[in-house]
Amino acid sequence: MWRLRLQQLLVDEPSGVGELRRLLEEHLAPALSPDEQRGVQSIVMKAEARDHARVYMAGRDQHITGP
Repeated sequence: MWRLRLQQLLVDEPSGVGELRRLLEEHLAPALSPDEQRGVQSIVMKAEARDHARVYMAGRDQHITGP
């Protein structure tokens, strides 16, 4: 639930992205173990769908089920 709320906040206030990134890099990332720090990465994705098109995006694994 928090991930969705944070995502919506950043959609509503895109200027907060830089501040959030700085917070993560300066305060939260140093608290990770060295192995966990190596797994941290940044992914930027943008997509636009028109008419009846669909966009499926994933930063890692993606599982699509259904019709």
